[in-house]
Amino acid sequence: MSYQVIARKWRPQTFDEVVYQDHISTTIRNSIKGGRISHAFIFSGPRGVGKTTMARIVAKSLNCAYGPTDSPCGKCDNCREIQGGHAFDVMEIDGASNRGIENIRELRENIAFAPVKSRYKIYIIDEVHMLTKEAFNALLKTLEEPPPHAVFIFATTEIHQVPETILSRCQKYYFKKMTVEALVTHLRHIANSEGFGIDDSALYAIARAAEGSMRDAQSLLDQVISFSGGHVNEESALGILGVAPLESHLKILRHAAVLAAKEAIMEIDRVIELGADIPRYAAGLADTVRSVRLMKNGVDLQPILGLSQGESALLGEMTGLFNDEELSAFFRILGDLQRELRYAPNERIHLEMAVMDLIAVKSRPSIASILAKLDGPPALPEGTPPVGGASPAPEKKKRPDPAPGSVKAWTAPPSPPAAGTKAPPSPERLWTGLMKSLKESKPFLFMKLSEARPSFEEGILTILYPDEVDGSSFGRMLDSDELSLIKDRISALAGRNIAVAAPPRRSRARRGAADVPGGAVPVDAEMLHEEAPPTAEESNPLVEKLVELFHGQIINGEGDM
Repeated sequence: MSYQVIARKWRPQTFDEVVYQDHISTTIRNSIKGGRISHAFIFSGPRGVGKTTMARIVAKSLNCAYGPTDSPCGKCDNCREIQGGHAFDVMEIDGASNRGIENIRELRENIAFAPVKSRYKIYIIDEVHMLTKEAFNALLKTLEEPPPHAVFIFATTEIHQVPETILSRCQKYYFKKMTVEALVTHLRHIANSEGFGIDDSALYAIARAAEGSMRDAQSLLDQVISFSGGHVNEESALGILGVAPLESHLKILRHAAVLAAKEAIMEIDRVIELGADIPRYAAGLADTVRSVRLMKNGVDLQPILGLSQGESALLGEMTGLFNDEELSAFFRILGDLQRELRYAPNERIHLEMAVMDLIAVKSRPSIASILAKLDGPPALPEGTPPVGGASPAPEKKKRPDPAPGSVKAWTAPPSPPAAGTKAPPSPERLWTGLMKSLKESKPFLFMKLSEARPSFEEGILTILYPDEVDGSSFGRMLDSDELSLIKDRISALAGRNIAVAAPPRRSRARRGAADVPGGAVPVDAEMLHEEAPPTAEESNPLVEKLVELFHGQIINGEGDM
């Protein structure tokens, strides 16, 4: 078979050719040059980033005819045999299929023999985390005290599954996931060397689809070149990858910004008809929302996401359509969508409903706008003229007569406010505001006034109690300090001075407020208490002390003390 795929043809053969793993190449090269060669290495990292390739380069460096050297020649027999994968002294073992204790026992028996034609006997065990617990235990003693001619190189994508007893006996090297920019640069070099034309937009699409794996990127490039036959553009690349272009994701966001549900669903139908993979489309939409949010917050996307200049410009246009709160909600919805798609029998329905949720988020007022309204000036009551505007003519309505026992309201309707002034608050609003201010700061006083009813007349507030409530005890509990507090607070709410009168005290016959002329106690100055005519019993200091102590009243004054 003469053709060799790009992933094998362009496999690095020296440390200099390894892409994006300079921190490992430099460390191992310096170790070899200094003669500090470890007997055990473990390479960990995601798939397709060069772990096995690095292991082969280390093997060539140690067994090169001109070595150990940090620059293997690649021309001697040992280098060519290792490069071809058939070197007698370099054993590559698949840990997934040779994971039992019998395989490790065989390895321990063979490792004692000296290498046939090389300097070191090297064991490369790929996916070493797949070995059984018994196999790891059998390997421990040999790994701790190997023969001087033996070198172990382990590779794994799941280093957390390797026992700590094995890790402690190895030099650990962590391979990084490739960035989009690093993949694009190397893919462009391969395409130019192979004589294929390819657009940058297609390279970025391939690199993002590879998700940090150089091997996946090279395989996708090989596939796209075979599909296009000549020049590779973004459309052909996305068609073979089953990925929708960035413009489709931006269309969804634009439709969501203007609440165009019909157009958004039509765009979903279009990309599905083109054969786009729905889970990958949802992931791309989430990445787009992430990019817009990062760009809106001033994050430089070029080194982070590896976007082309044209793609960055398109994303920049979206930042003004949404606020940060909406973008955060979008990302949560799309994250839930990706989890649901793993088990969804009908992927399209879940995608459509998620897009409708995006539109619903945009249609709702944001928390910031609600807080701004709450922090702004309070809304004026209906019919209140704006400041500086003309006052509307008051509507003449005949006020119904109050029902017997009800609270007495204003005796005459207030005159309309002059132009440019605020309307005075209503009596009900004044009393409600007073009770609200007392509920938290003066709960005991609030309890005393909870059964009371206000009566406003000519700038005087009289505190009354209904007939069915014994207000006398409440009235006695209202001292001068509390009445003064009530006066100060209700005057502040009204914006003018309001006098306060305490509830009248009832006589032994329990006369109510109606027994007092005018329906309210007479007021002298600002606050007055109506005192019942003194009697013998009330003039007794002991009686007065008991009444004051128990907040009581004299029901029957007859009898001896």
